[in-house]
Amino acid sequence: MVSDEDGTVPPRGWEVPRADAPPSDAESLARLIEQLLAMVPDDLRSRLTDAARQLLEALRALIDWCVTRLECGGARGGEVEVRDIPIL
Repeated sequence: MVSDEDGTVPPRGWEVPRADAPPSDAESLARLIEQLLAMVPDDLRSRLTDAARQLLEALRALIDWCVTRLECGGARGGEVEVRDIPIL
């Protein structure tokens, strides 16, 4: 069996050349979502897209809130009192 590109025989004679690296999980998930969205009507697709955008915005707001809370010293918002405990 001769390959079309350069006229050489593949390593095992029958083997089709493979891609260098298999697709990552993120690429596979993105491809799956694209295929599912292609089957959905346009009006529902736009509603799903808006809902996903709102979910991501809410997640970002939650992360920002958590980071701000951590930077400000927790829920109490002030200095933490520290006491030395003698070890006997």
